This record gives sequence, C-alpha cells and structure tokens, in this order.
Amino acid sequence: SNQSDRPALPLGSRMYILTFDLEADLLQSDEIAHVGSVLFCSKDKPFMSQSLFPFRHIQASLIICRPRTKYLSRFLCVSSCRQGGKRGEGGTEGLSEDSVSSRRHPRLAVFPPGGRHLQKKNRMAAEEVTLRHVKKRKKGQSFDNNIANFYLQVIGAGSRDTCPSLFVFSDHKRYLFNCGEGTQRIMMEHKVKVSRMEDIFLTRLSWNNIGGLGGMTLTLQSIGVPDVRVHGPPNAEDFYQALKDFTFFPKIKVEVKPYHMSPITDDVMTVWQVPIRASNRTPSGDGLSPRAGARSPDHDLSPRGSSSPPQSPLVRRNSFGVSDIDSESDDSSKSTSPRNSPKAKRRKTQRDEDLVISYICKLKPKKGRFLADKAFMDGLKPGVWVSELKKGKQITLPDGRTIDPQDYVEPDTPGPVFIVVECPAEDYIDPLTTNSQIAKYQDEDSGERPAIVVHFTPVDVVKDTRYQNWIRRFGPDTEHLFLNEDTQTLSHLGTASLQACLNAIQPTVFPLLVDNTMKPGSLPPLPPRHMRGECMLTYWLFHKDHPLQWDRSSIPLLNNEEAVKQAFALPGFKDSLQEMKDTILRTVTDDTTVSPSYPEVVFFGTGSSIPSKRRNVTGILVHLSETESMLLDGGEGTFGQMYRHYGDQVNRVLASIKCVFVSHIHADHHLGLMRIFQERRRALKTLGEPQHPMYLIAPLPYMSWINHYRLNCENIGVDYQDFILLLAKDLSVFRSDEQNQELDRLKESLHLSQVQVVPVRHCSRAYGLVVTHQDSWKLVYSGDSMPCDALIMAGKDATLLIHEGTFDDELHEEARYKRHSTISQAVDVGVQMNAGFNLLTHFSQRYPKIPLMDSGGEKVGIAFDHMKVRLGDLKLLPHLTAPLQALFQEELVELKQKRKRHKMNRLGGLMEQ
Repeated sequence: SNQSDRPALPLGSRMYILTFDLEADLLQSDEIAHVGSVLFCSKDKPFMSQSLFPFRHIQASLIICRPRTKYLSRFLCVSSCRQGGKRGEGGTEGLSEDSVSSRRHPRLAVFPPGGRHLQKKNRMAAEEVTLRHVKKRKKGQSFDNNIANFYLQVIGAGSRDTCPSLFVFSDHKRYLFNCGEGTQRIMMEHKVKVSRMEDIFLTRLSWNNIGGLGGMTLTLQSIGVPDVRVHGPPNAEDFYQALKDFTFFPKIKVEVKPYHMSPITDDVMTVWQVPIRASNRTPSGDGLSPRAGARSPDHDLSPRGSSSPPQSPLVRRNSFGVSDIDSESDDSSKSTSPRNSPKAKRRKTQRDEDLVISYICKLKPKKGRFLADKAFMDGLKPGVWVSELKKGKQITLPDGRTIDPQDYVEPDTPGPVFIVVECPAEDYIDPLTTNSQIAKYQDEDSGERPAIVVHFTPVDVVKDTRYQNWIRRFGPDTEHLFLNEDTQTLSHLGTASLQACLNAIQPTVFPLLVDNTMKPGSLPPLPPRHMRGECMLTYWLFHKDHPLQWDRSSIPLLNNEEAVKQAFALPGFKDSLQEMKDTILRTVTDDTTVSPSYPEVVFFGTGSSIPSKRRNVTGILVHLSETESMLLDGGEGTFGQMYRHYGDQVNRVLASIKCVFVSHIHADHHLGLMRIFQERRRALKTLGEPQHPMYLIAPLPYMSWINHYRLNCENIGVDYQDFILLLAKDLSVFRSDEQNQELDRLKESLHLSQVQVVPVRHCSRAYGLVVTHQDSWKLVYSGDSMPCDALIMAGKDATLLIHEGTFDDELHEEARYKRHSTISQAVDVGVQMNAGFNLLTHFSQRYPKIPLMDSGGEKVGIAFDHMKVRLGDLKLLPHLTAPLQALFQEELVELKQKRKRHKMNRLGGLMEQ
C-alpha cells in the first residue's frame, strides 16, 4: 500500500494470514498481494479475522517476489510489535521491553530471495573455506616465477555433444579458455581442480563459449574462491546481469574485464588480447549466427512491432515481445532485478557479435636449477647464502670471496608462447591472417614462434586455403590443436560405464549409449603436428622431468565389458539378477516387447541443482509418436545427453520436438534450452524440413531472460517463427478466446485431449503439467514442488506421475525450507493421486548413484539418466530393486551411515535443548 495510507495498527494487534496456492501477478491497491504461499489483505480489504487463526501459532518462511510486496509484508510483520518507531524498521525507540524482545525474536520472519535464512547455518563454514583458499594462494605466490609444471588440457573437445574449452594449469594458478555447456561437469568427473582458477578468458560471446559460465561460477563460489575475473567481450557483463535473475553469487566477486590493448600480467604469464572483426560480413542464414534480414538489437520484435495482426496479450507468437508483455500483464518493469535497476538502465550497450578475441600468452621465464652438488663441493652450505644465490643475488662469504649466482645457478629457461584463436566464419579469415600482432610470432627471425596454437575454429573454416596457408607460416615446429566437431571423444566415462551395468540388468529400460571414442581409421589423417582435440588430452609446456610433449594418459577409454565384469563380481549381484528374471517370468504375464511403443519417456537428467558425474540436471523427453515429442524442462547439458543417447539420429529427435514446457525459472531447469533451440534449427535445415514453430509453455521471467540475452549478448538465431508462446500463468488462471484457439491447435497437433498447467508450491511462478492423450493415458509432471493439493486434484487417476523426490526422509526440514519434497512425501502424493505408477526424479546430488529409500511398493520406481520407459515397462521397474541394491551396495551402506549420524546429531541437539 502507499506509504501515506499505511494502516495504523496499535501495539499488540494480532495479524492473520491465509495460505493459498494461486498467485496474483499484479499488485494493485484493490487486490490481494501474494508473497510465497501467504496472502496479506491490501489496504482496501478488511482483515479476514473471522474463522482464521492468529499467526503466532504458525511457523512460516517467505520468499519476497516484488519490492512493493516486500515493503507491505515487512511493515505488517513488525507493526504488531512496535508503535511509531523513529528509526525505521530496525529502530527501537518507542518500544517497550517486551516489544524489543519480540523484535529480536520475530514470530513471522521475512527473508529475501536466495534463502538467506539457510545461508546463516553455513556462513562460518563458508568463511573458513574461503580463508583456507586465500591462505593457500598466498603461500603459493611466495614461490614467485618458480614454475615446475605447466600444461594445456582439453576439457571440451568441441565434438557435437560437448562445447570446446581449454584448461591451463600451473603450479600456483589455473586458467580457463571458454566455458560452454557441460564444462563444469566434465571437470568434476575427471577431478580437474579449479580451486585456484581465478581467470576465465572468452574468445567470443556465443552460447557455445559461455553456456556453462553460470554453473562454473556457482562451483567456484561453493569451494571458496573469493573472486573470479572474466576477460573478453564487454557484453559479458550483461550476461552476468541476466544470470542474476535466477542465480545468486553473494560470496564471490565476479569482475568482468572488457578487452583492452594493454597486456594482462601476473606471476605466471603475460596475456595480450588481439581483437578480430569480420570484414564485409555476409549473413550466413544458418540460425547459429546473424541471418539475412536480421533486425537490429534494439528492434521491437513484439507482436505490435511486426507486420502480423495484433494479438491478445495472453498469447504471443514470438519470444521477444517481453517489453510489451511486461507493461501489459506484469509489474516486472518495476522490479529491482539487475537489468531493471537504475544502474542497468544507464548502460546503453548493444551486442557486438562481430568481435572475436584471440589471446597471445607468454609464460614467465622458468628459473634455472641450483647446482647443489657443485655448491657443496665448493663449501657452500645450505642457508642464507644459498637462498640469496637462488634469487639471483651476488653474495660475499666471510672469507671475503664474492660469489656470482651464474656460477651455481643454471640460466633461466625462456617462457614459451602459446596462442588461442577462434575464427567462427569465413568473414574472419582475412582479418585474422593479416593481423600484424599475430604475424610477429610467425616471423622466423623473431625467435618467439609459439610452441602450440589452439584453434577454436569450425571444420569448414579450417579447410579454407587461406587458413591453411596461415597455419603453415608458423613454421614446422609449432603444434596445432583443433577443437571442433572433426573429432570423436568420450567425455563422460562414468555415465557410460554405469549405463553398461544397468543394461545388464534390463536392456530395454537401460539402452547402451553411443560409443563416441576415436577409433583408428575412423577419421582422415591430419598433417604432421596437427592434433584433434580429445577430452583430457594434455600438452606439456613445462615439466620437471621431461620436455615439451603430448600426454594421452588421461584420455578416458570406454570398456563396457570390464565394467560389467566388475558388477558381476559384487557380492550377491549375480544371484539377485537371476532371481529378478525368474520373478518377472512368473509374475509378469504380458509381453512388454509387444506393448504400445508410445508414450516413451526418456530421462536426460535426474539430478538437482548442479550436474554430477552420473546425474545431469533435469531434462525429460516424452515421445508421443514417431514424429511428435514434448520436452519437459532442459537443464544445462541436455543436448549433450540427447546426442550421447541417440547418436546420429539426434536430428530426427530434435525435429520431432513440438512443445517445450519450462516448469520454473531456476537455472537447473532451463539453461540447456538455449542450445536445444539452436540445434533444433540446425537439424531442420540439415533434414531439409521447413522451420516450423514449436509451442513454448513457460513462465514470463524465462522469456525476459531469452529477450535480454538476444538483445545484449548474441543473436541466437531464434525469432517469432520459432515459437508459439503460451504463458504458463495464463493457462492456469486466465484464458482468452484467442488463447483457447492456440491451445486447441496445440492439443490437435499433439493428439491431446487435455493440457493443464498447475501452480505448485516451490518458488514464484512454479508450475506442474498435466496432459491427457486421446488414447486415454494421462501423464503428470510435478516440476519442483512440495506436496501440492492442486496437482493431486488435477492429476487424479494419472497413468504415470513423474514427481520430484529431492531429499530423503531424514532431511524433511531442509526439504521444507527449500520447498522440495522428500521421497516419502512424493510417494504419498502418488497414493493420494491414485496414480498408476510414480516415477521419482530430481534427486539431491547427495545421492550420486541411488537415493536411500524404503520400499515404495509396486507402483514406485527410481529414474536414472538415459532411462527409457514405455507404459508396458513400468511393471518391470519394481522388480529391479534387488539387483540395483546389490549393484550400489557400497553407496547404500555409506548413505545409511550418514543417515544414522544425522539422526544422532539431531537427537543430541534436542537433548541439549
């Protein structure tokens, strides 16, 4: 309410609240203001004190969505315990002793987004981690320029399922060049240590290079890295501003360093940035770069800005009319999100897609080895004198002798040079090959030819004659590493090995993944000193034991036979597997091989929050027919999972996607969709099919994110021809005639009789989905949610329920705080819904392989990444419990021990109280 019209509540007044599931998106003076799951009446509505209970008996935590709501709720919360305080919300003037006491212990706590009430618990531990990291870093810096080991290591090789990225290691610091989707997951699986990585270099602001930047920053924050510097195009700052709408970096300082001509120097190396711009750029029209007729970044792509007929504000055919949508149907234009803040509005930046930055990196000289044997023979004992000699200082002995350091210290080894370049299209070839700054390192007389050049360059550009001639000018001794799709490599060995073991249990439900490892003769040979990128391929520039060389010892190699052999060697696994097969033969009378082929549900991610070695973040594909499918959420790396599952058939799968549903704006549910959209456009072009639009059911903030990225970062090749947008809130509350027409077209194209979006209990604008097919089967997807009565009612008698089960039952308090479901709660939802089968997913990464759960009965199953189930397969899933427990017996024992320790700690705390 307006500040001048604040209601005066006398001291000791009671406040009443009403829990409610729906949300009101507009905060007008004559409407009800929604905060989390609590509704406060506005100034023109009397308090509904009748038949309600006083709030002092209620424990509630709120998430504030809008400033006006925030102000109103805070005012109402503190009004009952103060009267006319003069120091604002935290003042104590005019309060009695009892009021001050109640102020210190508020009955109803109001918390900002990000769960600050949860962060308090781990604040001390986080500070210790940060201080420990800083201490280690300072200790390492004391050995200035004393580099014993330095190497370049491929993280993402640039194959179709991975984005190219390069990790640079030194004894005291780490660096990363480009950070596409899946980079953080690969580094975590292969135990690449990032605790001292404080500099990330971007060659170009494209999703292929920055798609994993948000997840990587969160990882650095979680391990205690105090700050990170991002070097590259200036619009990287806009990218981080957009990320802050759904990610939070309170404990790490992110500093964007736009490119400049002066070098970047630290204790390890000096980096020169070389800007390259396209000359006479010709739009390619491939959907992955600016296309012919592409509009300027500030052009309005809203329905009113196009030549199409005006549309209802509830149904949008394009994804970029967010400015109009914001002003018509939401108050987000008045929010304090980073891009809507006054500071953000002052930045009149536009995307600069023609800018590509190359990097020339020169290592500091490696200090010469101290000749200890010679010094000992000459009577120089270890101590201050030797220390001074190592530092290159002249010393005078007590006997008057003057010792020069060059007599006992080998000469410094000059630091080698390596260059990182990207040439994304043919229009960049001439500016790159004629650049004078790089040409200096091609001169034979300069004496500084690079040891290696890393090329983030597409295959068709590399094959260009001009580019090949430019490569040859570096001389015969320079190595060249190519990170593009002209390679075959295995990035996720753990997932592939686990899938092989699961395939031994049930091959129909757990199909083997595509083998992407490089095989002899599978690719044409390259010229001498040319190397294709492979995951974890290493090139040493400094090594304490050997000179420059390639190292292939860390490259993952797939051996499914060995993985299955180890599984059968586990105690009880073989017996439980045979018992399972016998039980299925006795009890399952129907032949699952002749059951209906559709629907078919494929899980590309079954984890929560961040990707782990064996569980990616959420992504579910529902095949409705051979040519029609629906994608339910798509976290980071969803396309990579899709490619590893389908291989060369992935284009057909992408072309079949007719609808995408985004449950809410949290990053682990949608950051992978950007690449899905790009790859789908590419797949349609490859197959020669028209660029037909797909339906997108999403909350409004997601469209704001897409629009912001397109306007300020990169033209992702997606426009009004790609989407038919249906806002999730409109499907759940309001419907216009035109929207009903669009919804009818959606149901007709997918052969559905019902499509219903249901608000669920998680964050603001979180939704579940209920679809009913004309063949009479019904599927319910909960998204992220606590047990929700509205979803139970809408999904009554569902054939299949896909429900989140993030935490085990011992962590029910954390589940309540974070507004997730425990496994028992998810099972209970299926019982109340009378669902035919309940498939649990979205597990906390505390359970990397399998969650700890009691038997859920014959109607409950656990989802795994790359699981593929049809309705006829559901009856098999409960019988897989015994072999799965035998396969993961060590993990289950560890989880039980953790549960026991957690229970003892909790009981100990209660006894102390």
